[in-house]
Amino acid sequence: MNTRKRRILIFIDWFTPAYKAGGPIKSISNFVNHLSSDFNLFIVTSDRDLGDNHPFSNVKFNHWIQNDEYSIIYLSKDCQKATFYHSILKKIKPDSIYLNSLFSYRFSILPLICFKNIVKPIFLSPRGMLGPESLRVKSLKKKFYLFVSKIIGIYKNVTWIACSETEQQEIFNIIGKNSSVNKIPNLPVIYSQTNSSNVSKEKGVLSIICICRISPIKNLTFLADVLSKVNGQVSLSIVGPIEDSSYWKQCLLKFNSLNSNIKVNYLKEKTPFEITDLINNHHFLISTSLNENYGHSIVEALSVGCPVIVSNHSPWRELNENFAGENLDLVIEQYAEKINFYSLLNQTEFLKYRNGAIDYFKKKIDLDIFKEAYIRLFS
Repeated sequence: MNTRKRRILIFIDWFTPAYKAGGPIKSISNFVNHLSSDFNLFIVTSDRDLGDNHPFSNVKFNHWIQNDEYSIIYLSKDCQKATFYHSILKKIKPDSIYLNSLFSYRFSILPLICFKNIVKPIFLSPRGMLGPESLRVKSLKKKFYLFVSKIIGIYKNVTWIACSETEQQEIFNIIGKNSSVNKIPNLPVIYSQTNSSNVSKEKGVLSIICICRISPIKNLTFLADVLSKVNGQVSLSIVGPIEDSSYWKQCLLKFNSLNSNIKVNYLKEKTPFEITDLINNHHFLISTSLNENYGHSIVEALSVGCPVIVSNHSPWRELNENFAGENLDLVIEQYAEKINFYSLLNQTEFLKYRNGAIDYFKKKIDLDIFKEAYIRLFS
């Protein structure tokens, strides 16, 4: 007997063709790719990419568009309001609502206020926004909002989705110990998980790639200080939108003062397909982020056999033991020592780490278990 697939109404600030916001877009793209056969998915999003002053071209706004895997509506700013959200709820009749931000007024706070009294499960992924470093950005505004939200009970009936044990603890610490929290890692991109790169490794030479938004929380000035201590011929590619132009100027001052053995290339924003190609053509991915609740680029790199050098502020551990890279404290000397070590690998030694990255991905990212956890949660 056929049963009706349950309907999930998803709110997110940006969605494809948007790509500049990085992780949150990838999280929902992967959610859709894995679960569209199990649920009817309806996505509510904005009409432009992160930081853009103009809306998308060749996209119909304020009307539902049916795709093979989901339905989506791109809202102009005049439709990002309570009355329109109530009309969406009435039309779609979802079985549950899924919010993908904490501090977004239009795509998290306002929907919560609108739907606070409806008898529907509401799920919320904070996307790392409760991490201590994230809370330091515009801290007074965020603290005031969280204080008021507790008073009015805006999160009283919300079920939280934490993608790591650290994020789960952050929710308990900030929102309250009685919060309903489910710990389920984000679903990664569906890959064939094969070593598809032909990049070669010469002893004394290393190419690394950093994929991030240009903002203080990504800690690129620290990375510049690390590279000042590196001996080998190292090239760094930086991919991502400039979110904080004044911080980027600080970064450039440091990068431009590095010795001639270090080459830094800023490649601006790239589409997901372009990023995959770039990862495949670098030896290592590096992250010095002050707070990384998941790190889609880290997982993507591991899945295609690109080892990673990341901080202990990400959830990925035991990388060195598995020949998949390093997880390090944010100490300049530690990072520099490991970059110097990896620069000295020859091709044979490097292939051990490429294979280790894929094996680590297969061992740590159990797609079937994670997918079933989401199915149970939303059912």
